[in-house]
Amino acid sequence: MKKITMWILISILLFSVIPYKALAVEKNDESKVIKLLNELNEAGASAADEVLKRANHDMNEIYEKEDYFLERTGKGAFNQEGIIKKRIQEGLSKPTEFYGFEIVYGKSHDDYFEDIKMYRYSGYSINGDPVSTKGFPWDAGWSGKQIQNFDLVSEPWKNMKEVRKNNFDQFKMKNVPDNLKEALPDGTFEKLIQAGLDREYGGRKYGDGLMYHKNKERAGLVVYTKGAKPNRGKGKWIDYVHVIQPPTYLSQGYGRIYINHKDGSITYLGIPIAAFSTLDQGPDLSAEFETLPSAEVAEEGVLVSVRIRSDFKESVTAPYEWIITRKADGKRLTADDGLKFTGHALAETGNLAIPAGGKRLLNASFIMPDSDVRVQFKINKDGNSPKEDDLTNNVLDSDPDAIKLTVPQALPYDALSIKYREDLPSNTATLQLPQGKWKEGANATGRLNIVEDPKDLYRNFDDDPNPDINEPGESFTRSPIARYTIKREDFGDNPAKGSYLNPEDPEIPLTRDGKISYSGSVSRPYTYEESYQSCEGKDKDGQDICTTQTRTVESTATADFTPGELPSVFKMYVYNGMEEVPPPTDFKTEIEENSPQSLQKKLYWVNEPYKFDVIRWMNHLGENKKPYKWEMVPGQYEREFTQQASGEVTIHAEKTMEEEYGQARSAASKRTNKKSQYDKAVFATDKELQKYDYPIKSGYYFNPAGEYTFTVKTVTYKQTTEDTADHQDLVDSLIDSFKYESDLIYINSNKEAVNLRNEKLKSNNRGGFATKPGVLTAKNNTGVNGAVLLEVLDRNDTTQKRYTKKVNEIPHSQNRDGYTHDFWKMVMEGYSLSRQKARTCITNTGNTLKMVSIFTELLRQQKSRSRSIRTIFRYIRMRTCKMGSIQSTFRWTLLI
Repeated sequence: MKKITMWILISILLFSVIPYKALAVEKNDESKVIKLLNELNEAGASAADEVLKRANHDMNEIYEKEDYFLERTGKGAFNQEGIIKKRIQEGLSKPTEFYGFEIVYGKSHDDYFEDIKMYRYSGYSINGDPVSTKGFPWDAGWSGKQIQNFDLVSEPWKNMKEVRKNNFDQFKMKNVPDNLKEALPDGTFEKLIQAGLDREYGGRKYGDGLMYHKNKERAGLVVYTKGAKPNRGKGKWIDYVHVIQPPTYLSQGYGRIYINHKDGSITYLGIPIAAFSTLDQGPDLSAEFETLPSAEVAEEGVLVSVRIRSDFKESVTAPYEWIITRKADGKRLTADDGLKFTGHALAETGNLAIPAGGKRLLNASFIMPDSDVRVQFKINKDGNSPKEDDLTNNVLDSDPDAIKLTVPQALPYDALSIKYREDLPSNTATLQLPQGKWKEGANATGRLNIVEDPKDLYRNFDDDPNPDINEPGESFTRSPIARYTIKREDFGDNPAKGSYLNPEDPEIPLTRDGKISYSGSVSRPYTYEESYQSCEGKDKDGQDICTTQTRTVESTATADFTPGELPSVFKMYVYNGMEEVPPPTDFKTEIEENSPQSLQKKLYWVNEPYKFDVIRWMNHLGENKKPYKWEMVPGQYEREFTQQASGEVTIHAEKTMEEEYGQARSAASKRTNKKSQYDKAVFATDKELQKYDYPIKSGYYFNPAGEYTFTVKTVTYKQTTEDTADHQDLVDSLIDSFKYESDLIYINSNKEAVNLRNEKLKSNNRGGFATKPGVLTAKNNTGVNGAVLLEVLDRNDTTQKRYTKKVNEIPHSQNRDGYTHDFWKMVMEGYSLSRQKARTCITNTGNTLKMVSIFTELLRQQKSRSRSIRTIFRYIRMRTCKMGSIQSTFRWTLLI
């Protein structure tokens, strides 16, 4: 765009040529373009003359303008070398991109831009106005407002002194011939201007050849929306475009729109006007992205879809190609990146069959790499299969808008919320006063609108500092900072309120997408004086008598902020604990040294479980991603306290039966008859009976004798200081396991033959009695005549302390930094001892105690000697010679 000061620069661009006899619209296929260019190329030095001749022919046939173009003007000769020959060579190399010749006189001039090797102007038009060099950028910069939204001067040939109306402004053909009805359906250039704008600027980004050092932050913004109409007046381009050169059959025309600015100046922008033939170029294939994500997270799946449309009346087959590359290094994605193709084509490149007037959908999917990705797609890129004229819609390119690598904002397992800060791009809207002056006392008003989407993701959203605009001025800059909070509960997991998610794989986070969009405008009213004709009455010739009057008109100038958006992907990891924590695997359930000969045994078992509730400390993270607040959250599941319980049993024979009867037995073996030597039993002194252990003398009882102690030490875990059942059960089992057994025959006070337990014996068929073993236990401890033969001294013994108990608390704390014993950590999650994820603590609902109990019991067998009431010598003698049937044992099988 070039600023207009005292006068308007008018240029003529893009004349093309057709054969002299071409009076009807013909299909502009590649062969005709090449033929034409070859003819001109072969003409050599006379090519320029041929171009002028043909251009004048077209002007005469269509617009009745004879000899419109001259060989020389006051600015110089027709430029042959710099323009004509250059365009011929360009057209031969890329015939589908050839749109005609500029009719330029003189030489390139004005500012020379060294970095792009261009003069601002390539020469002068037939009317002496500078002609802008083809491809010259917008060196004045760009406000970010799209072309259709410019503050355009309506009918500049009426409202601007510098613009002279010509026969082509608001041109309208009354009787449109059939061969022009496609291009001029209403007789005006409206359809052709629209087509020219769409082709030159539709969807084009500022950074695509238009930007020159200024406003680089807008490089990715589109300068014009395809198909858009001017947003002022009647919404027709013919009311704003000053036509400098009308279009012909095969060459595009050229016009200008004029743009009002705040300082009262006006700039212009060249507008191409499509050639008639471009609207009748025959059938066409087109491609467009149907699905194209703007951003994605690394290692996530990506789907890109392209829709192909055909308006051919027959089925066609066209070559296509996908080019999907990493922007970081330019490498193409492969099957190793998960690249695959679905839809109507299953390969990266090939030939696509398209039915008559039909559509096709092609998909490419891949795993997002750790780089931005560029997606290119081409269908019939050379226009040869099938033959096409318009190839502008055959090639797609996602760059630079997509697909961008997004770093997900992760919410860790223990975070309830996280605060974010986004510094949005600095954004300026600059008002331009079209004319007149700003309305007195009226401020500029507006706002840069910041919108979060979805709102149930961006909580506590604030865009301060971003005040509303209500002040005088023309340029307004906003640099808002978006602050918001992402909450766990908005992903469906709300453990603080007892609502728990339990994903199948906690390693895979939940994901939500969001974006922050920004756009807006600022407006300010202004006034200007407008002249108009006021007519009253008629003069003598019948003409209106008119005078020029002025009036104050109020209007509004508007400037847009540069729109944009910041997409984000938020991830949240969810783990609310497993229903059951696997128990420690190193607990033992066994008895060590468990043999009949062993007098010391160690026992291990798993302590009975105790249920307890847990809490979990979760945090709220600030913008620095560090916790600023901790919150106690109830755990989802109860836990069980279990621990290794143990016992140790030691048995000691204080005095064995052998020791108890040792003196008497020794006296008998020495055949001593001193009564004092037989303190506890009377044994026979017969020599032949000494081979037996206990040869009881006939007529005497043989009572059990001896003292045995056992010590039980248990380590158990309880929630009370009361004695433990585990310990008592073990003691009772040990006591019950002791027994004394004998099948000796006794005579009780009733003169009955009985066994040791005073159980009456049956006679046998030999005149004697059948034996029956008598067994003494702690529960059945009485013998002949009810005498107590087995005595147990336990903790109730007043002569000696036989029981001790030591109780220690297993400490824990529900405080975040409190001490908790390893035994608790073994059965909860979040500790190395349990090897689980989510750390929990115990609620203050009770204590578990470690209880060490030591208990020593004494089993005493009677030591008294008693003489029998009746002597049955032979029988007793026989029985007393069989002492192998006397047993005193512990049975260990009842211990566990």
